[in-house]
Amino acid sequence: MPRCLLLIAVAVLALVPSTAAAADTHAPKGARGDWLPRSEWVMSSWLPFDEARLYDVLGTNRAELARWLDDRRTLGQFAARRGYRDRGALAGRLLAPRLHGASPATRRRLRSRALDMLTQAHLARHVLFHIFHTPAIPRHAQAIFGMSPQRYRRLRDGGLSPQRIAAQGGISLIRSREALRAILRKRDDQGVRSGGMSARQADALFAHQEADLDAYMHRRYRTPAQQVAFVCKLH
Repeated sequence: MPRCLLLIAVAVLALVPSTAAAADTHAPKGARGDWLPRSEWVMSSWLPFDEARLYDVLGTNRAELARWLDDRRTLGQFAARRGYRDRGALAGRLLAPRLHGASPATRRRLRSRALDMLTQAHLARHVLFHIFHTPAIPRHAQAIFGMSPQRYRRLRDGGLSPQRIAAQGGISLIRSREALRAILRKRDDQGVRSGGMSARQADALFAHQEADLDAYMHRRYRTPAQQVAFVCKLH
């Protein structure tokens, strides 16, 4: 097999998790592996319980969970290995600080989201680690990148990094970065006001976003076809 074809095969296999059938049980029949519900809390990474409490209860850390969550293994399965086999009880323990004094409707909503975090593999991975996959970014593309949301999406899907997209919109990297930073902070604060997450968790989420902001601005996105073409171009 020619070297380029072999590399194409490797690239395609690497993309299987996103194109295979969804593992999350909430996904509709025939959905892709990267399917997510269009719920605001999922799209904006509004974790229902505090991330720090999750690590304390399970005796783990962010790096270990990043290695565990691979779109097939759930947080509930990880917890079971640590002795927490009753997911309902675990959800209650994780949520305990937030449930104190909450209304019945709020308690039900938070408990439902916590159970989703424990049972839905890709959803949990998205909420915890895909912290820039928020609709707030394309929605505010004019302020961040100097262009319409539609044009931003076309350029992003075409493989351009946010920094290069801003340059095409006539916006400096510093100005684009600060606009994005302000919008992310505002979005995180909205999660607190809506009851989607605690103030402590909003600060934790924003700290992650700030820490990775420079890397995100230079990060390219490649579609499957572009990834194959890129591999062949190198060889």
